[in-house]
Amino acid sequence: MKEGKEYCFYCDLIAPEDKKIADEVNEWIENREVNELQEYFKGKSLMNRDLEEATLSGYDPQNDSQRLALEQAYQYIGTFNKRQGMLLQGRPGLGKSHLAAAIVKEIINQKHTGIFISLPRLMTELKATYGKNSSLKETDLLVALQKVDLLVMDDLGVERDGKDEASSWAKQKIYEIVDSRIGQATIYTTNYTAKELLSMYGERDFSRMVQDCSILKLEGKNYRLRNFM
Repeated sequence: MKEGKEYCFYCDLIAPEDKKIADEVNEWIENREVNELQEYFKGKSLMNRDLEEATLSGYDPQNDSQRLALEQAYQYIGTFNKRQGMLLQGRPGLGKSHLAAAIVKEIINQKHTGIFISLPRLMTELKATYGKNSSLKETDLLVALQKVDLLVMDDLGVERDGKDEASSWAKQKIYEIVDSRIGQATIYTTNYTAKELLSMYGERDFSRMVQDCSILKLEGKNYRLRNFM
């Protein structure tokens, strides 16, 4: 008896803990492809070291557009709904990748799944899956990218530099990923303008990329060149 009522030790203490463990196991099983891909990417060090250490508090805005981008980043994290995306656009060296990396890390800290990868490196990883000794199949990688709660695709447009055949293949892979993630949260960073991206990918593909995205244009001088100018 407890306070005049029958007391069930299992119901009050053990059952809730069992349910918590079961929920965690079910969540891991549901996100198995994403979790395994995250571990694979960690081993490959696909995020630059400076971005591994990126935080929102460590971002130093130099002008109003950058301060607005930082405010929007905090707001995005606070209202994350697994659907809304962002397009961070501007010249190199303005902190677009820094903000995107910091966002995805905060989203992961909220117990969501998230992956950050530059598109040129993603293309390299996709090609590597074609090798007979690859431990990862292309379909495994694409399914994980489809399922993740937040996908950051860094340097949109750069992956299309090169020969026409390679550029066409890269465009097709980007379309497959974008099409599979309609209605899911994706963040893009790019050095190109919206007009240039529209020309690169065509109306169909680009309209799907930005379908649920707010667009933030960062302006200013290249921070990485501050000591040389």
